[in-house]
Amino acid sequence: MHKSGLALLALLLAVVAVACDSDADSSAPPITASVLVEVSDTDARWFRDVEVPKGTDGYEFLEAAVDGELVAEWYPEFRSHFVTGIDGAAADGTAFWGFFLWNESTSGWEPSTIGADLLSVKQDHVMGWTLVEFDPDNPQLPMSTP
Repeated sequence: MHKSGLALLALLLAVVAVACDSDADSSAPPITASVLVEVSDTDARWFRDVEVPKGTDGYEFLEAAVDGELVAEWYPEFRSHFVTGIDGAAADGTAFWGFFLWNESTSGWEPSTIGADLLSVKQDHVMGWTLVEFDPDNPQLPMSTP
């Protein structure tokens, strides 16, 4: 192989190695976050200070918090899971699991504008999953607060 070809190959391998290292930095300290699983107004389950690797998405975080006790279907066209059961509690009838984020500045819950699979969990994030009914005239939020 020609010297310039070897140099180009070496450069490409270095770029690939750096890209691989940036995706999963095993030397990065883990992050902690919390999640609420609210089945009803009398059944609120908090999973606090769950430790996960940096780069974990919201679905993976929920899965770690509940030790894999999830029922969900993967929709590749949306790059998202549709969650139907969490920690032994299933959505039935017209209920579904809503995904919410705690907003520190307003001290309130807000519906997530993206699916959990697309959310990168940050240090001290507080997420909520709540069984809600579809009712555009009565938006529902988690009742429990952090």
